[in-house]
Amino acid sequence: MSHDESKAKLGFIWTGQVFAPDGELIYTGGPDQNIIPQDGIDHLVGLIRGTTTLISDWYVGIGESDYVPTASTTSADLQSAVGECTAYSESTRRPWNDVYDGTSIITNLASRAEFTLTSEKRLYTGFLAADSTKGGASGVLLSIARFSSPYDVPAGSTFRLGVSITMLPEI
Repeated sequence: MSHDESKAKLGFIWTGQVFAPDGELIYTGGPDQNIIPQDGIDHLVGLIRGTTTLISDWYVGIGESDYVPTASTTSADLQSAVGECTAYSESTRRPWNDVYDGTSIITNLASRAEFTLTSEKRLYTGFLAADSTKGGASGVLLSIARFSSPYDVPAGSTFRLGVSITMLPEI
């Protein structure tokens, strides 16, 4: 029996929601798939091989530039190319409050990252990074997703972003 490594794909799934200031759901989008850039792949390989330092906390950020991520995208690109959106009232990137289901899924769907936008924005990307600093450009970039349709978020509205990863090969 042979196996095909190309079928074992690893990636995150991103689902967004826009809520009006009164809490009414305006729009649900996704699911969108990401790329794990080389920076993230190198980190995962280092964890498996025991050659890198564990990162205990990951943070969700959002981008407002019409940017298509590539394998070479890093945290250094978040401000220039990705156009990280910092127009939200929370003081840092939002924590990825993930849980593991004990079988194959790590997700924050029960506690999505929330951004309360202070001005109207069109959001094109979401990312998962090791640095909590709003507007930061360092640390490991584990995942970045370009949304299949951008999210238009009115000022005062809340953008909620679910980020999940399934640890099962594609069969």
